[in-house]
Amino acid sequence: MQRSSKRIAVLALVAAFSACADDSERAESDEKSAEKSPARPAETKSSADKYEESRKSDSESAAVDPEEALAAIPERMHPERLIDGLKHQLLVPDVKAGGVAMFTDIVTVKPGEDATFCTYIAGTTEDVTYIHDTFGSQSKFGHHAILQYSTKPQEPGTRRCARESEEAQQGQIIGGTGGEGTSAIKLPDEVVSEVPKGSQYIINHHWINVSDTEIEAQAEVITIPSHAERKDLKIARALTIVVPDFNVMPKQEGEHMGECTFEEDMQMLSMIGHEHQWGTHVKAERIRSGETDVIFDHDYDPDMVSHPLQTSYPMDALFRFEKGDNVRMTCNWMNDSDMPLTFPREMCILFGWRLGGDRDMSCAKGKWR
Repeated sequence: MQRSSKRIAVLALVAAFSACADDSERAESDEKSAEKSPARPAETKSSADKYEESRKSDSESAAVDPEEALAAIPERMHPERLIDGLKHQLLVPDVKAGGVAMFTDIVTVKPGEDATFCTYIAGTTEDVTYIHDTFGSQSKFGHHAILQYSTKPQEPGTRRCARESEEAQQGQIIGGTGGEGTSAIKLPDEVVSEVPKGSQYIINHHWINVSDTEIEAQAEVITIPSHAERKDLKIARALTIVVPDFNVMPKQEGEHMGECTFEEDMQMLSMIGHEHQWGTHVKAERIRSGETDVIFDHDYDPDMVSHPLQTSYPMDALFRFEKGDNVRMTCNWMNDSDMPLTFPREMCILFGWRLGGDRDMSCAKGKWR
């Protein structure tokens, strides 16, 4: 599975359900979304954009030699073993600017298995660290690899994420990659994630083996430092609104809605709606004193699993949630499979980055954590 920028979910499944929109359909979808969503700012190049441009330029000028790529990564960052499925798509961090490469251990995924693992990286941060973005790559059948951190270090190594753990629930997110890509939300260069001193990095990696044979799987994540002056940095935190309590019967259409009431003010930089390959529509609304404002409202197709439509806001006109506001998420699906659709095989999520705050925030079934 090839890596690519600005993608957030599984291309293995998208390939299996290859009803991707053509260019004209995507353009029409973007125009409709723009009509229903707040205005988006002019494009600005971030550290991640610059890295992606240089990587594309390198790949266009000459094929990337796996051994040369591995040699460009400091030996202290090398994994104990590297599978061929990842070796031929290595990412090289900007080490001089403080970029880091991290690898998961190799995991085994059985035929038809849907499995999430947590790789706890050895060591902790020696000082407060600021990361603008992450890029990542997964071997075949990867769904996501999310870089997180914990201020309560655990024994290094890879194991299945405990369902009740913060890692499994995707707290303290630094950045993420889909099966073929990197973070889906573009942020200004001066906007960064803050990793406290003494934190341990964790890679949360998800695999869905749709083949008939057992596979070995591995992921790599690299960090992209900001090139802004330290004094100009602004801290962003993740916001996740999850609607998990749906159940769509086989061969049926389904719709489900969930709400969360904000317990504090928040200023949003970017937001997206996320479903999987059975999604047909996603909508988010802000409700304040009986008045409703649409955040996004657009049809959904399999291509958007990996190319989500993004609603972004300029630094001088951030989207604001106030204490007491409700956010309402409504998702629609067409279940053409022979099994019921439930979370997390299918999803209904609002994900965004907010400016400020002291921690990531998430709400599911109306309850915050």
